[in-house]
Amino acid sequence: MNLIYYLILGFLTAILGALPLGTTNVAVINTTLKETIQSALKIVYPAAIAEVILVLIALYANATLLAFIDHNIWVQYSIVVILLVLGAYLFFKKNKDMHHTKRKLKIPKPLLGFILGMVNPAVLMYWLVAITFLNKKIMHLDLSINDTLLLLFLIGVFFGKVVTLYGFGKFSHQLSLKTHHISTKVNQIIGVLLAIVSIVQFIKIVYV
Repeated sequence: MNLIYYLILGFLTAILGALPLGTTNVAVINTTLKETIQSALKIVYPAAIAEVILVLIALYANATLLAFIDHNIWVQYSIVVILLVLGAYLFFKKNKDMHHTKRKLKIPKPLLGFILGMVNPAVLMYWLVAITFLNKKIMHLDLSINDTLLLLFLIGVFFGKVVTLYGFGKFSHQLSLKTHHISTKVNQIIGVLLAIVSIVQFIKIVYV
């Protein structure tokens, strides 16, 4: 049962992190519109591999980060403020029109996908927060867990990223017309969730 649990949580956590419209999503949509979904997959798979690497980096940093947070109350309050500010930013964020985006530099699609996926501080921050949350509230998740469980979690992350980006590509024609509204709605939902987490965390610090 544990095996499926780690696989599903990796899958769902990756989907949640990949839903907000970012550079990788836009690259997949634009490539599908200009070429085919098969061409876009050359971006999708390397981006998913990059995501797995970011998760491993976040897992490596998480143990040190958790100890530091537990022993410094000001960090806990800072996290509350950061989550609240980030939630408000996403809720009120105005998305730019993606239609006139042009790549001046010609980069091979696999390399482009890997770079867009890897050089992404926002995604790394997401995984640091997500792993901390999963570790404290849902399941034991660090580099000391059973290798099979860790591998299954990472496989879930990989396929969660692939499925989400593939979905963006598959529905690119509809999304190209409605991306602004869909992305705004997704950002608002995630913004509200972050604000709720921030408030709950504040209550825990003060009253628990």
